[in-house]
Amino acid sequence: MRVPAILLMGIVLSGCVLSREPPSQPVPPANLGSTQAAPPVPPAPVPAALPPGYTRHITYSDGRFTLPDGSTVPADPNGGFTISTGAYIPPDGAGGIILPNGARCISDSARDYFCP
Repeated sequence: MRVPAILLMGIVLSGCVLSREPPSQPVPPANLGSTQAAPPVPPAPVPAALPPGYTRHITYSDGRFTLPDGSTVPADPNGGFTISTGAYIPPDGAGGIILPNGARCISDSARDYFCP
């Protein structure tokens, strides 16, 4: 009685091991965004007219802002955007944006911003 059960179990297990399907690739969670590496973006030159300390750059391209940490967020129709913490970054009405810490980023006149 044990031999047929062992034989049957061996056949079942060998079917699992001998599967010809390629292993499936892991799927990243939906909140991680794209898992493909973005091409490196050279840092923008800092204009001489900026106040000292304005070294962080937020760039705009194709309806998205790229933040200094490399993450991207969609632009809203008003010119602001929402960051990963859920905080909304509004335009200040004078060509810049206001960060959650109260710092003001200055526009470079091309929808890009320099921030302290």
